[in-house]
Amino acid sequence: MVDWEQGVIYKIAPKSKKHIVILTTYANIENYDKKIIHKEEFRSGWVKVLGDEMSYYLDDTYNPDIGTDVWIFPTEDHEILDGVADEFSFSENILKDEQDKLSLLITEHGTSALEQIGWEHDDMEVWFFGELDISKE
Repeated sequence: MVDWEQGVIYKIAPKSKKHIVILTTYANIENYDKKIIHKEEFRSGWVKVLGDEMSYYLDDTYNPDIGTDVWIFPTEDHEILDGVADEFSFSENILKDEQDKLSLLITEHGTSALEQIGWEHDDMEVWFFGELDISKE
């Protein structure tokens, strides 16, 4: 893919628009098996990485159809722009009635309100899909 150089910063971005997805997971403090996943789609963005270990993170594993979680890269900087869609999903062990209440809370007060009722930020993934534009900075 790329002849990564030690100590060199590279900028990685999807070549096509709308090929970035951020997945943010929230877990219930009392029952960590209960999860809420916030999926957001973005038009554009990039990450800057040090080339030192990128052959390990990207060259051997990247598939444009499956994508890659760039949040696991040794990231130096990033920018994600222009959200175009978002949705929430719930683990199967959250009853429909509770899902409706949580959806209403999030709609009215945002995800920060989840912390006040016993939920916490659990994980975040930033996925790039499709062909990647990789350049030296």
